[in-house]
Amino acid sequence: MALPCDPSGNQSFPPTVTIPHDIFGEVRSRNNPLMQVISRCRTVTTLLVFLMLHWLAASLLAQLQITAGPYLQAPSEAGVTVMWATNRKCVSKVEYGTSPDGPTMTAERSQHGLVDANITLHCVPLTGLKPGTCYYYRVVSTEILDFQPYKVVFGDTVKSQDNRFTTLDANKDRFSFVVLNDRHEKTDLLAQALNSIDWDGVDLVFFNGDAANHLTSEEQIFQSIIQPATKVFAGRIPLVFVRGNHETRGSFARMLMNYFPSATGRFYYSFSHGGVHFVILDSGEDKADSDPEYSMLTRFESYLEEETNWLKEEIRSESFRKARLRVVLVHIPPWDITMRDITVRAVREPPLGKSIREKYLWDHWGPLFNKGRVDLLLSGHTHKYAEVPPAEDKNQYLILIGGTDTIIRVDAAAGHLSVTTFNNDGSLKSKWFDRLTIPSEVEGLPSILPACGEREEKL
Repeated sequence: MALPCDPSGNQSFPPTVTIPHDIFGEVRSRNNPLMQVISRCRTVTTLLVFLMLHWLAASLLAQLQITAGPYLQAPSEAGVTVMWATNRKCVSKVEYGTSPDGPTMTAERSQHGLVDANITLHCVPLTGLKPGTCYYYRVVSTEILDFQPYKVVFGDTVKSQDNRFTTLDANKDRFSFVVLNDRHEKTDLLAQALNSIDWDGVDLVFFNGDAANHLTSEEQIFQSIIQPATKVFAGRIPLVFVRGNHETRGSFARMLMNYFPSATGRFYYSFSHGGVHFVILDSGEDKADSDPEYSMLTRFESYLEEETNWLKEEIRSESFRKARLRVVLVHIPPWDITMRDITVRAVREPPLGKSIREKYLWDHWGPLFNKGRVDLLLSGHTHKYAEVPPAEDKNQYLILIGGTDTIIRVDAAAGHLSVTTFNNDGSLKSKWFDRLTIPSEVEGLPSILPACGEREEKL
């Protein structure tokens, strides 16, 4: 469609006084995009129309808006964290309750006695909630026009549409969760994948690393991760973000926790839902800290040592030992070069070039996964879909490595895991039926597990 000032367009306004076109020569030479468009206007009328439309667009942008979210983080049986962003500095709150007729409670975030204010990224934890309960909510932000020591001037208020979520419940009979990985800012393919999912029964969504190519700005996080997720599910289903190696790169990587907070303040932690104990791990970068690519600004060797010590304690925890099912999500798969012969579909054989992390995780975490009787490990990183069946002398659990076009759906019920993978368009890729896990403590059980149950024919 032609611009209002495009002389080739059909104008509905009669021509009036003609503007001498050469008066715009100077501004055109300055390469000013706005003035270049204005210079194309042949009449006063069309110039006024263009300026009016430009003013209206600028006015809309100047209005207080919610620019990202709301989206749900850090889910638990007793709470969830609501996140969103505004285009102006605000003070914010969440109104919520259990009735669809309207909220009855209000939550805000305060730290060290001070309410979060004069900010554009808003993070409000809801606490003291009941397990397995549906809550209705909306977010409310009020602009701060002027913040002086003894007087604050407030402006307009913006509210989100009403939404709802359900808290986690460790005793829930059945539920489903979805995993995607290595989308690398290809938002069109991510949107295709999300829109192809059958959301019935889905309680959690995991982004298992490398949703971004690197991190250099807030806008990049919004556009490549948060906005596509919020458009489809993240306002009602929690998004669990697993950090990939590409999310450790870039000047903004150190701000990532602000946008995907965890209950522990770390990128590795655990939680339970529906009889499944989830362990979220951070595999860090794939090369050594000394690699020139990192400019001596990473310390992942010591970080992973701390994480390994945490994992040793985690598999001894009561919630881990007594869980019916145990699922691990980590971006880089633990890998041993001898495993190449047992994969259903080939993946690259680490170490590849300077990549060291797969072997490190295999040596340090693999034995802990076996000792803890992990049922399923979900990874990405290789950009190629692969299935690594359980083997008595190697991984005693199914390893599933998602490709860049893979949607992983896991249905959990009565101690069983049914794992189905799809392509971006929703067509079936593969299906596994996992074995039954008997609820019991880890200690004293045989270290060698039976293989997975029957597997459907791959398409």
